[in-house]
Amino acid sequence: MTSRAEEIRATLIQDSVSPTTILGWGVFLYVVAWVYPPLLLVVAFFASKFSSAVYKTNDSGEARRKLWAKMISDPATTPDWFATPKDIAYEEKYWVNSRGMCLMSYVMKPIKKKPKTVIMFCHGYSDQSCWMKMAEYRRLVRAGYAVMALEYEGHGRSDGLLVSVPDWDKLIGDVSEFMFEMSSTVFPGLPLFVAGESMGGAVSYEVSQRCSEIITGTLLLCPMCAIHENMKPSPLIIKMFYAVVGPPGSCNYLGTLPFAPSKDVGEYSFKSKDKKDAAEGHCNFFGRKPRLATARELLDTTDRISASLKEFDVPFVVLHGKADLVTDPNLSQRLFDESCSKDKTIKLYDGMWHTLTTGEPDENIERVFSDMVKWIEERV
Repeated sequence: MTSRAEEIRATLIQDSVSPTTILGWGVFLYVVAWVYPPLLLVVAFFASKFSSAVYKTNDSGEARRKLWAKMISDPATTPDWFATPKDIAYEEKYWVNSRGMCLMSYVMKPIKKKPKTVIMFCHGYSDQSCWMKMAEYRRLVRAGYAVMALEYEGHGRSDGLLVSVPDWDKLIGDVSEFMFEMSSTVFPGLPLFVAGESMGGAVSYEVSQRCSEIITGTLLLCPMCAIHENMKPSPLIIKMFYAVVGPPGSCNYLGTLPFAPSKDVGEYSFKSKDKKDAAEGHCNFFGRKPRLATARELLDTTDRISASLKEFDVPFVVLHGKADLVTDPNLSQRLFDESCSKDKTIKLYDGMWHTLTTGEPDENIERVFSDMVKWIEERV
């Protein structure tokens, strides 16, 4: 049976190839047919499989913004929780990074009182800030905090190839620059916390080290300190695609291809099927294997982070589900044990999966946010 997520997505998005690509394939197939007609059937078959995996309508930032506008204008595809509550001020804008790319950002804050602190939220791989995460993180606004977020290059409505992270250092630079700018101009004098989930936990980890002088504390939720062994390809495959894609920070055409071998992270992330459907029903859903350059950046980053745990010296709390099969809770325990920070806390939750703030039953999500608020309140 077709899931609700598939039904919603079908109304917004279809596989697509650009006109230039269609013309190129047409010329190529014409030449093949002229040289040896039977080969045309074989080439056409593999081309159809390749194109449907590589090219999608929502690959560009411009296309994703159009699809988003179409989605939110249709009540059938926009859930009730998406509307901004009357007690919360919500503002979106495009922030321009040093490379001239427009990255979607937002700020949420209480309407009736001045926020006690500001939290920089860092979303995970293939995720976005302006959907389910935005709705759940209103809990922090109602606790008296401002929340700001940035959708990375290639994510959500930001510019860039969909879910492509060709250079991790540039991603960290974008988040750090945005956070510095916002904390100094929009929220001067307020204590600043960084919170990140999954890959966003790795972003928070490195941003906290880079900007430690302005950060009061860091909240790491199922952080990607290392990729779970169950999720990683074999060492031989890893060596092969490092050789093909090139060194960290580089990206050739092959690096953009979504063919990195991996398991379906979504199957292991959401305990609640309804919430999984809501996440995957979004028009900007990726739904493919990781791009080769992105997989290389994530592997390189997790190797670097797992080797530097002893150097992490900012105040932090790490929250992790013990049943997480995407990122390893043992690495979170190792971070807590080895970090030289004098202010560190760990919360491990029995039976909880990877997506603590959007993929669990409501009572579990409430428990996680209550622990986050308690930890923050003790430091503001």
